[in-house]
Amino acid sequence: MDIYTDYANWKFGNHELINGLITIKSKIISRFSHTILVVDTLYNQYVDDGELSPELEVIFESGFNYIHDHFLTISTILKSEYRGNIKEMDKNSKTINLLLYIHDFEAELLDTPNYSQKDYDKLSKFEDKVNEYIEKHEEVPDELFGLLDDITTEIFENYQGINEIMYEVALDLDLIKNSDSDVDYVDAVFGEMIK
Repeated sequence: MDIYTDYANWKFGNHELINGLITIKSKIISRFSHTILVVDTLYNQYVDDGELSPELEVIFESGFNYIHDHFLTISTILKSEYRGNIKEMDKNSKTINLLLYIHDFEAELLDTPNYSQKDYDKLSKFEDKVNEYIEKHEEVPDELFGLLDDITTEIFENYQGINEIMYEVALDLDLIKNSDSDVDYVDAVFGEMIK
C-alpha cells in the first residue's frame, strides 16, 4: 500500500471518531483543523492529478503522520479512560490537548541529534502529571500550560510545530485567509473531509 491508500483507510477507520468530535464542536479536533485541511486538500489533488510534486508529497506525509499519531492517542484515551463516550472525553479537552502538545515537544526532541536525556525526562515527568488528570477525568489548571512553556523554552531555542507549519502551508495554498479563525471554518473543513 502507498501513503495515499493509507490515508483513505485512516479516514474511513476514524470516521466515527472524527464525526463525533465535529458534532460536539470539540476543541480536541479544532487544533488539527489546518493540518487536516492541508492533508485532505493534497489527497484530493493527488486523486485528481495522479501525483503531487515532491515538496507537496513531503507536506502530505508529514501532516498525515502527525494526525495519524495524535488520533491514535485520542482513540486510545477514548477507549481506555472514557469507555467510548466522546462527550465525557470532551469535558477534559483542555487536558487532552495539553497532553498532545507534550507529545509534539517529545517528538521534536527525539528528532534532535544528541538530545539531552535530562530534557526528555523533564517532559516525560510532566506528561505523567498530565496523565494523572486524565485518569481522574479532570481538567488541568491553566498554570500547567505556563509550566510547559517554561520547560520547553529551556529546551528549544526555536520551535515551530507541525500545526504552525500547516497553518502557513494553508495560507500559501490559499486554503484560508490570514484573518480566519479556526472556529469559523472548522465545520466546513471537516464536513467536506467526512464526505
